[in-house]
Amino acid sequence: MLPAPQPITIKARSIPLDRDKPERKQFGALHWLGTLELTAPSPQFGGYSGLAVDESGTRLFAVSDAGNWLTAELGYRGGRVEKLTGATIGPLLGLGGQTYKNKHEADAEAITIADPAAKTGEAYIAFEQKHRVGVFPFSGKGIGAARRYLPLPARAKGAKGNVGIEALAVMRRGPAKGAVLAFTEEYLDARGNHLGWLIGGAAPGQLTLKRRKGFAVTDMTSLPGGDIVVLERRFRFTEGVKMRIRRVAANAIRPGALLDGTVLFETDDMLEIDNMEGIAAHRDRAGRTILTVISDDNFNPRFQSTLLMQFVLPEK
Repeated sequence: MLPAPQPITIKARSIPLDRDKPERKQFGALHWLGTLELTAPSPQFGGYSGLAVDESGTRLFAVSDAGNWLTAELGYRGGRVEKLTGATIGPLLGLGGQTYKNKHEADAEAITIADPAAKTGEAYIAFEQKHRVGVFPFSGKGIGAARRYLPLPARAKGAKGNVGIEALAVMRRGPAKGAVLAFTEEYLDARGNHLGWLIGGAAPGQLTLKRRKGFAVTDMTSLPGGDIVVLERRFRFTEGVKMRIRRVAANAIRPGALLDGTVLFETDDMLEIDNMEGIAAHRDRAGRTILTVISDDNFNPRFQSTLLMQFVLPEK
């Protein structure tokens, strides 16, 4: 982990999503805007497992499974992201500024902003291995030390190893409005579905997400209109890596529900994807709903990449 926050220069190289048809824009229900391959001269850059952007889509926050945070300004040209500037990376810190001792404590997997319209405020960050969800202050300068941890259901704290909470979103509409929605990567119920919880709000409780074709949950985000979009990944040595994005209606999200949703896009590594682990959403100046997705390179830049891609999600 980093000893203190430090500025970092990020280089961004534009690459196609479909290497055989670089002019292709439509992928499932999504319209691809562009992909950037990101590199930086620091061994602490990478491993990004969670992503959040502000309401305007110009300020990015990411957390890594090495216990670091990243913040940067997203620069656009013609409605497409082309660069990251003013970037800073720093260590996630516990209560009272305490340094996390090891990966068991520092393994951050998800981040969501309580109020995306705020320039400063609170972010929820989920950790696995030592399973917990912390509340951290944020600003344009980065992420401060944890203020408190949310009380989790006993079953959420009982997940083994790397199968715990992997995705967070703040519910902005529907019967669970005001709650923090948390879903696990591969912590399954007796029917083989992903366990999740509504934490806080008017009606907290457990719910599940239908597991499809062996995919694992890697992140999720609230859309500006209130629905939830879930990012999923499947990896097998025999078939490579796959990525899927599906949408779940806010009105369906309530304690006891078995959620499923609509698949927006699913692909394998015939396209230029990697270990896609973070997703965020915002509405741009043209009124379009934009999905931003980032990959976790597992700090293995020789064989993997940190990719940042954006899609337009058409209105229903």
